Amino acid sequence: MTTWIVSRLFGESPWTRALFITIVVQAVLGITLEAVIFNYHSTSVNLIYEHRLQELSLLTAYANARSLLVYYSLFIIAQLFTLVLVIDAIYQKNTIELIALAVFEVGMSAYSVIQYHQSTSLFSDATDSAVVTLLGDSLGTSRWAEVTQICIMILSTVAFLFLGYKLYLEFGWHIYKKIGADLAMRDRYKMYQIFMMLLKFDFFFFLGFSVQYLALLIVTWWPEADTTEESSELIAKLVEHIFLSCLVTIAMLLLAYSGLRRECKAHLYIFMALSLASTIYFILTLVQISQQPQRYIGSKAFLTFFLCVDIGLILVTVPISILCLRNFNQGLINHISHATGAATCSHSMSPLGGETGEEKPGPQRWSIE
Repeated sequence: MTTWIVSRLFGESPWTRALFITIVVQAVLGITLEAVIFNYHSTSVNLIYEHRLQELSLLTAYANARSLLVYYSLFIIAQLFTLVLVIDAIYQKNTIELIALAVFEVGMSAYSVIQYHQSTSLFSDATDSAVVTLLGDSLGTSRWAEVTQICIMILSTVAFLFLGYKLYLEFGWHIYKKIGADLAMRDRYKMYQIFMMLLKFDFFFFLGFSVQYLALLIVTWWPEADTTEESSELIAKLVEHIFLSCLVTIAMLLLAYSGLRRECKAHLYIFMALSLASTIYFILTLVQISQQPQRYIGSKAFLTFFLCVDIGLILVTVPISILCLRNFNQGLINHISHATGAATCSHSMSPLGGETGEEKPGPQRWSIE
């Protein structure tokens, strides 16, 4: 049993083990460097915070500098997210997830460059002379770590693309063995993989938006609330955000997952309804940001980016869920479920080939070898 678990987690070929080692090294080095960058930047933010009320020009600088701390944290979360998804892709032998991870890796490499640009261009002698004078020698102390981060991300991304291509070929053969030569069934399985992959990225980007907005509410707006009315308004916004952006999105993703695994149509219908509600909430938040830009200083660009990605993901995920819904009761569950008897929705399950109406003894897993 232990040998089977190790082989599934760490792979059964040199390519899977190489990819696993590559992504672990990337995560360890990337998180360590990002923590160093976070610490350097946090020191500068605290210094600006202490003097922001004495110099009005420091208020905007403080808001912009503080917002970067959230994005450093998100980059660390992205590293952990990538590690988990690589393990999952190896375990599930999921080619679709490998392709998505390759795109995500390229995006993280691009962000490491953007992060360096943000840090170096955050303050300039012309527009933020007070900040430059205040920070003195501490300005730019994190640049060595940021440049190293760029190099590590680019090298690991190139390695990932090469190893990912090798695994794409290897996993393609595994899918053929698992599903067989039935092209229709392979198309259904591909839709299943795409939907499962989308749910994972939905979770990451929904979480990314929630973390940013919660940080804005608690860290930025809450200390600036001077009256009881302002505090009450913030509490209402906090409750609204926790309910709509956290609880509802988590519930709808769990429903989508269980609905697909168990072929439960009711769960997917609820998922679609909650997706519509989430889309409306995201659009309203975008409108608020555009109407009150001064309130979102330092956070506007990335909040807008995450909201647009969230809306785009929903617009892609819901149509894919409809395609998956149409594939229910077509026998796919026999290939993806460990026990067909676990499905309890309103349809009967029988092994593939049981079209004669004959009752089959006990649920069993479809043989893929």
